[in-house]
Amino acid sequence: MNLSYIYIVGQPDPSSDVLSIIRRLGYKAGILIDSKLSLKNPEEYDRVVTVEYDNLDEELLRLDTLDLNIAGLLCTYENYIVAKAKLGEHFKVPAPSLLSAKLATDKSLMRQAFLDADRSISPDFTTADSLEEVLTFAREHAYPLILKPTNLVKSLLVLRSNDEAELIENFTYAQESILALYEKYHIYERAPQLIVEEFIVGKQCSIAAFVDADGTPHFCDGVVALTNAQDINVSDNYLYRRGLPMTVDANLTAKMFDVAEKGIRALQMRSVPAHVELMYTENDVKIIEIGARIGGYRPRMYKYSYGLNLTEQEIRLALGQTPELQGTFQNYCAVYELFPEKEGEFTEVIGEENTDAFTYYRVTAKPGKQVGPAKNGYKASVIIIVVQDNQEKFDELCAAVDRLKVVVA
Repeated sequence: MNLSYIYIVGQPDPSSDVLSIIRRLGYKAGILIDSKLSLKNPEEYDRVVTVEYDNLDEELLRLDTLDLNIAGLLCTYENYIVAKAKLGEHFKVPAPSLLSAKLATDKSLMRQAFLDADRSISPDFTTADSLEEVLTFAREHAYPLILKPTNLVKSLLVLRSNDEAELIENFTYAQESILALYEKYHIYERAPQLIVEEFIVGKQCSIAAFVDADGTPHFCDGVVALTNAQDINVSDNYLYRRGLPMTVDANLTAKMFDVAEKGIRALQMRSVPAHVELMYTENDVKIIEIGARIGGYRPRMYKYSYGLNLTEQEIRLALGQTPELQGTFQNYCAVYELFPEKEGEFTEVIGEENTDAFTYYRVTAKPGKQVGPAKNGYKASVIIIVVQDNQEKFDELCAAVDRLKVVVA
């Protein structure tokens, strides 16, 4: 085995097979674990180094003395991407620049970069530091409007406002809630901030890419169809369903990839995965956001659907290599996240009779645990993955998921 290490930055993904892949490729597996976290099963790693990420600039001097022998860096969670950029620059291994990392992890900076590159690919926005600023923007744009935090992931605190009264209520709620969420999810070196932006009309989808050291994006086959809560008549903003592959007109598909590439280049991305979320109509495509990471469910989805190992491709980028994305369609795949429509103590999931037919079924909520909508800062109560090579059977299983409901007291 090579004596060089590939290190996970900050926090491991418990669902990932990254350690076995690192070793299969001939490297040792290490982790630069966040000092605020406890690491389960540290014996699984060849080296564990604790890092104070809220004081990383000074920590770099200490890390210099440890003979880390870094060959590459991997990062699954968005709140450690800036740290990965700093570590990469300091230890001279492939990583995004610090500027690019900040653009990719701050929705205000990201939106401005998109607008500077091509105003047609992004909705208008402004920072929402005060109610006066929010209402001024609202007077110049049509409702509905979207409030969102600049540095949180998934749909945490993403709020839709259909009129001025709702906008005032949502802004007040967001201001009261945002600091606690930044602390809970370890958002370092960023002050809690909101933006308000135009609501984008259309359907959602996402594209997976890997950007090489020269800044050239390499795209995976297949577009992921995204169904959000509002598409199923729920007043929330989480992604209910992710489905692969999506059937799209060839001309529209080409435009999606063109807009995705414009966005990736606007963020000056390099040596990093890119998870591109888009909103589209028959004639228009706009970027919702781009994450400098693979994304939580995409490794499993692309492995099931195309036989692609996305984690291995991220490792290739971390070593300065070009990704290999040739795959063959094998299965239809859908991932679901279920939330209750209101806050309360979790009691049960109605309609669970056929869960053995699902490829993956996990109730993350415990009886009596407080759960609620994503817009109120909660994560999913139930996660389900459906995989089938037969379209008809796949549709039947998806219909069974649609009948499930999370019940709270």
